[in-house]
Amino acid sequence: MNQFCREIKLPSKMFPNIDFSQWETEGYDWIKFHKILQPHQLNNDSLFEYLKLHNLCSMWIELFYTPSFDDGVIHADNSTGDEWTKIYFQFGAKGSTMRWWESSKITEVSTASGHGGDRTKYHDHGQVLIAEEKNSTILFEKDLSTPHLVNVGKLHSSHNPTNEKRFALTLALHDLDGNRILWEDALNRLSKDLL
Repeated sequence: MNQFCREIKLPSKMFPNIDFSQWETEGYDWIKFHKILQPHQLNNDSLFEYLKLHNLCSMWIELFYTPSFDDGVIHADNSTGDEWTKIYFQFGAKGSTMRWWESSKITEVSTASGHGGDRTKYHDHGQVLIAEEKNSTILFEKDLSTPHLVNVGKLHSSHNPTNEKRFALTLALHDLDGNRILWEDALNRLSKDLL
């Protein structure tokens, strides 16, 4: 069993219902297009009810965009190696993938605005890891056109070799006290719904 992603059986009634045409994408790439969404913007409460049944919630919802014939930055969502877990929904660009990497040259960078870390109540805009493809090797690659749990504590990136726009919506998993859920804990809590 891989340590990168697992498909999760969710009925379509739990899928986010988002009109992606509300955002301008012309001239944007993965780095320039990044949206933080609020739960009501998913237009579907059933996913949050499902999470609550498992004593989970999401306090950090992000929307990413990868243009056609383009790739996202190779990165890990933290610099500590903590295997943070997200629920991942992909829209468009069937045949695109997420890749997980190892790299001989990793750089730690800040995602905070201003100097130092920037902690909100439920998310730390702080240090992440990035790598360049020329110094990296793909460990695992998967088409995530169905909902998945993804391990974002490992180096990963989007890959869109199609002529379609690729949107990815991610819900960071937290316990009901606001602590990030790690990979093994997420697998245990949601085991009955994993393929």
